[in-house]
Amino acid sequence: MKKFLCVLLCLSLLICVVPAFATGVSAVMQVYNCNSYVSLRVNPDTASARLVKVQLGELVTDCESASNGFVKCSFDGQTGYILAKYLKTTSESPYAKVLPNQKVTKCTSWVSLRAYPDTSSERLAKVPLGATVKSCVLEGSFVKCTYNGKTGYILSKYLKNASAADDLSGEARVVNCYTWVSLRETPDTSAKRLDKVPLGAYVIAKGGASNGFVKVEYKGKTGYILGTYLKKTNTGNVSLPDQRVAGCEYWVSLRLSPSTSATRLAKVPLGAKVTNCVKNGSFVKCTYNGQTGYILAKYLINA
Repeated sequence: MKKFLCVLLCLSLLICVVPAFATGVSAVMQVYNCNSYVSLRVNPDTASARLVKVQLGELVTDCESASNGFVKCSFDGQTGYILAKYLKTTSESPYAKVLPNQKVTKCTSWVSLRAYPDTSSERLAKVPLGATVKSCVLEGSFVKCTYNGKTGYILSKYLKNASAADDLSGEARVVNCYTWVSLRETPDTSAKRLDKVPLGAYVIAKGGASNGFVKVEYKGKTGYILGTYLKKTNTGNVSLPDQRVAGCEYWVSLRLSPSTSATRLAKVPLGAKVTNCVKNGSFVKCTYNGQTGYILAKYLINA
């Protein structure tokens, strides 16, 4: 009888540890069943904050079942939760290590992207010095990665982590923070703060600096923001300092949308100050007396 009870106990323990595998969760999984990306969230909840967008086809690691139909996993150095329906098991080795985007380094002019992890295998492409490769997985002394639509292998000694700052130039938006990030005088976390740049604000990025920072212009001030808090965009938006109405006789229209035929929300008098200003084309989105709308940029100057 005791032996029978022991067998039952062992079986119950086995049942308790099986669910992660029974639900199709493996150590390394691949994003699928979505249009372009899925959200890696702070908590296993669709209303939870997004840590990062994980693109279709990307690999995530350290996967384990979580509540609410989510899988806890790691991607690009961040750990969070993705809905299980957007993940599938993959043939990648569970011992493979998913890496951030990599940049080609320590070569004269280019490195070989090869068909297999072997220096004698077919060369698929020449990847130039400084180029960025994506969907990177470390496999022994090689990194499996994608460059210009071709997937192959590059020797890991010729790659280094690509800084988030490397590809940032032109319009960018503040992301991955709770309320604001620091615009610093120099590219150093201990440098003097020039301004607090709010979540969602637009800046003009001027390329990577040292220590993972990006040189940016924000509301007329030039300084540095950590690249992890910036995302390249292409909307034509530029955050401006507070503006003052000028170049009119008495007042200008604050309109519901960026069109001279749109509904007028308010008459903003000559000399009045407007805040939260973002320029796009010939209009500036701004706030006056608690109302947010659009004013023609030609009637505004820096306050």
